[in-house]
Amino acid sequence: MSPTMDENDIVIVKKQNDISSGDIAIVCINGDEATCKKIIKHKDGISLVSLNSKYEPMYYDKNDIADKPIHIIGKVVELRRRF
Repeated sequence: MSPTMDENDIVIVKKQNDISSGDIAIVCINGDEATCKKIIKHKDGISLVSLNSKYEPMYYDKNDIADKPIHIIGKVVELRRRF
């Protein structure tokens, strides 16, 4: 079962700079845009995979990571939802 996030859900994040491949994280792109994505690490870069299958994964090589920059804010450790 894939994780889902809906409007008004609360995401609990453990602040850390590095995460494991397959973790869901909050990532800052270009210093002003934060997003919640599943991180897949590759030998030469990373893919940011949306939890919504309507969106294509975004791939960044090592140069992109340095130039944009792309910064891991933290790992998603919990999701809270009100019914």
